[in-house]
Amino acid sequence: MGSFITNLHVRDAEPAAVIDALRSLAVVPAYVRRAPGDRWTSIYPEAAFQDEVGLSELGHALSAALQRPVIAFIVHDSDILLYFLIDRGKLLDSYNSAPGYFTEQTLPPTGGQPDVLAAYCKADDAHDRLSRLLHPPIHSRNDADAQQPQNAILEGVRKKIIQSYPKMAAQHPDTPPLEQLLAEIERRFALRPDAQATGPASATLFLVEDRLTALAELLGIPSGPVLDSFRYLANGEGEPGLLTLIDSDGEKDVALS
Repeated sequence: MGSFITNLHVRDAEPAAVIDALRSLAVVPAYVRRAPGDRWTSIYPEAAFQDEVGLSELGHALSAALQRPVIAFIVHDSDILLYFLIDRGKLLDSYNSAPGYFTEQTLPPTGGQPDVLAAYCKADDAHDRLSRLLHPPIHSRNDADAQQPQNAILEGVRKKIIQSYPKMAAQHPDTPPLEQLLAEIERRFALRPDAQATGPASATLFLVEDRLTALAELLGIPSGPVLDSFRYLANGEGEPGLLTLIDSDGEKDVALS
């Protein structure tokens, strides 16, 4: 069992304005996070969790209401990365890292226009870096650069699994043993493609969480919070820091440590 991530990020909007927009759109409950100095306000709604259509609609509505850029991310089971880039209510770009996943087809990523996304990044080489991230080249197992261990990401995923396991096992009696789940995570991060791989499948060398955190870095979104979701935060499992929880009863600060 991998990561299940759903979040949105609004650039250059005051958190109070974001909260007002979420309330006007009836997007509650939701967590909102923005550290001092950050350009992006991060939003973790309970609604549209792992819902591609629902998250896209929410991103459109929020961008139109605030007249600001919004990027929305979904990671499904550490296997697929989706994003929607919307500015002033208009969809500029979208991306699916594994469009054949649910039909068990090996297909290259769709969408993901580096020239469009680069306009929202500061790095001079953003276009080239985005091209490699979104449409990775084909590698063999002998490519040492592609096999660098992703220890920080792996440990983050392991931590979330360990923290959420007691509640998950209580709610779902058929949940596999924790050791089995952790072993599956280790397997996915082992980076052992077939030495003769010559097709799009070898693009799995670029881990989904790795792509997401690298995209966040280029955009200026904190890499830790970009891996969070409402469910993780509600269980106290998210990136440490101060958030605001918006619900039907009002607002309250939540500190994660």
